Amino acid sequence: MPLPPTCPMEFATMPEHFVEDAMELLIFASRIPKALDGVVLDEFMNFIIMFMASPEFIKNPYLRAKMVEVLNCWMPRRSGSSATATLFEGHQLSLEYLVRNLLKLYVDIEFTGSHTQFYDKFNIRHNIAELLEYLWQVPSHRNAWRQIAKEEEKGVYLNFLNFLINDSIYLLDESLKKILELKELEAEMSNTVEWEQRPVQERQERTRLFHSQENIIRIDMKLANEDVSMLAFTSEQITAPFLLPEMVERVASMLNYFLLQLVGPQRKSLSLKDPEKYEFRPKHLLKQLFSAAADVLHRIGEDGRIIQEFIQLGAKAKVAASEAMDAEATLGEIPEEFLDPIQYTLMKDPVILPSSRTTVDRPVIQRHLLSDSTDPFNRSHLTADMLIPNVELKARIEEFVRSQEMKKHGEGLSLQSNKDTIQTTNGEMLID
Repeated sequence: MPLPPTCPMEFATMPEHFVEDAMELLIFASRIPKALDGVVLDEFMNFIIMFMASPEFIKNPYLRAKMVEVLNCWMPRRSGSSATATLFEGHQLSLEYLVRNLLKLYVDIEFTGSHTQFYDKFNIRHNIAELLEYLWQVPSHRNAWRQIAKEEEKGVYLNFLNFLINDSIYLLDESLKKILELKELEAEMSNTVEWEQRPVQERQERTRLFHSQENIIRIDMKLANEDVSMLAFTSEQITAPFLLPEMVERVASMLNYFLLQLVGPQRKSLSLKDPEKYEFRPKHLLKQLFSAAADVLHRIGEDGRIIQEFIQLGAKAKVAASEAMDAEATLGEIPEEFLDPIQYTLMKDPVILPSSRTTVDRPVIQRHLLSDSTDPFNRSHLTADMLIPNVELKARIEEFVRSQEMKKHGEGLSLQSNKDTIQTTNGEMLID
């Protein structure tokens, strides 16, 4: 970014409300038809792009989020003006930094320091997601996105994907819980005889709760659909980050969760009279996440060709799982020191945590660091670049695996030799 490495004192002493008032005015003016016609907005665009992902200059994350609101108002489909399209599609600073800074702010907003940060982040990320979805349709921004994913594979982009998965699971889970509660309220209200016998105040309170649940479901499902959509269109063309060791298990857990919730035993209890009213579209969610899932596609009526492709994929997965189980069985009893202390699995790339001096498997601790930058054993600050490779232990683990495989291979040859040797009734040995 074209900013100095440290914030100048002159800028740091400027009252925060100067920027906030400017952003509020831009938002207000953007909502008035034709109010910004003929106004040159390039300098405002420069300011927003430079500072919205620069906490060193603007520490207040909510003020930086306000800048995203301005950009949201300027999107062509929202502003109703084709003139604002040039701010996104022809502005040099936008083409170079906009996607990168939006992704960074998406990650930064996880921790705002406010007691309401957990809920605030969803509204802010909604605005960011709308912008990112629009920018994905612009070829130059899509290319920049691909480049960022390649450059930041182990950095901001991986954190972005992790939070996207976290939010998707949380929002869907909350929506489904509220749907069950809503159906209970519907059942109460549909029993008119009992309902009319209740006190007026109780009926009013239950009715208010019913409408409140409706609004919560509608909002949560809209956000969940948005997150899943972003996962779908990015993973289709940018696959590498999803295949990293620290992400594979996260993605698998998410897909299993969605399958269990949307086509599992409780799916019938989630039926609504008007699901579209709440933006509850389980078929659409599943189609986005599982472009070829046999059981799912059977349920939603897809054609047999796609189902057959998935069945073949399932067969390959079964073979791979069987081979993995065989490989694990080959190792026999694994020494305690070779096991990861968090997941209790054989370590492949052991690393030492500098503060607690505990040795863990690199993919396991990296997965932890995606959501929490602390040592899980003493809560001290920890980042991926602080991990110390345990070279000596890794060599011993590799030697153990080799020796166990050779031992198993030798036993297999011995067993085959015994099978090939046939003892005849007169004592002669025949070799097959």
